[in-house]
Amino acid sequence: MKSYIYPDNLRSTVKQWFWNVRDFCILCGGVIVAVTLLAKLWTFVPAAAVICYAFLTFRTDDTAVVDYIIHACSYFLLSQQEYRWEED
Repeated sequence: MKSYIYPDNLRSTVKQWFWNVRDFCILCGGVIVAVTLLAKLWTFVPAAAVICYAFLTFRTDDTAVVDYIIHACSYFLLSQQEYRWEED
């Protein structure tokens, strides 16, 4: 008898290591372009951009690093931080 392991009731997104498949494909294409430009032009800017993209799209428990950054910015910069309680 074969046993199959399904991800979270078939509702979770497909992941390749720590990235979604779409992000992983973009990273692979970016690495190819970055290595080609590094070999031809000796510039590290595309490689740095790919590394930054890889860090920002790193995903654990269906939350990416960029999601944490967005929530932190909205909490610290855009929402009220001071609460005043009044007695009746």
